[in-house]
Amino acid sequence: MKNIKISKVTLDKIKLSNANSHKNNQINDKPHHVHGGNYVGERINGIKHGIGTFIYADGSKYVGNWSNNKMSGQGTLTFFCGEEYIGGWANDEKDGYGIYTWPDGEKYIGQWVNGEKSGQGICTWPTCDTYVGEFQDGLRHGVGIHTYSSGERYMGQWENDERKGQGMYIYSDGEIKIKK
Repeated sequence: MKNIKISKVTLDKIKLSNANSHKNNQINDKPHHVHGGNYVGERINGIKHGIGTFIYADGSKYVGNWSNNKMSGQGTLTFFCGEEYIGGWANDEKDGYGIYTWPDGEKYIGQWVNGEKSGQGICTWPTCDTYVGEFQDGLRHGVGIHTYSSGERYMGQWENDERKGQGMYIYSDGEIKIKK
């Protein structure tokens, strides 16, 4: 291993350069009142940027990444009513992979685009129904399998949350009905 010597003058220049590069970055552990809520976390030039926590006036709380004053990256939003979203964010909207849980036990695990369930996902309901398949604009749309609590199952096309097009319905007694 080689030893490297750094003069005090060079070390002071490095420290000064590093301090100046972060002078606009602020980490503030004191609550900062913003539009009906309080923010604690990193800021750049006074705006939320980096890791932080925002507690809304209604008691809802977001903990995660911020970019230019918007929820962006990974974060958790816990609503005052008990709903919770854990996952990706872009421009204050749920975006990317995420898990949304409702207080009654309903849960969605999958892709989000612009705040809506879109792409591949799994939705389970308190009734024990389960849907695995495609979503678009928050609705079952595309190919999917819905398994009902009765044991019956529909496999096929969905359009705007309704069974449409080709599909197969399997009844609990084993009877199969095919729709073309």
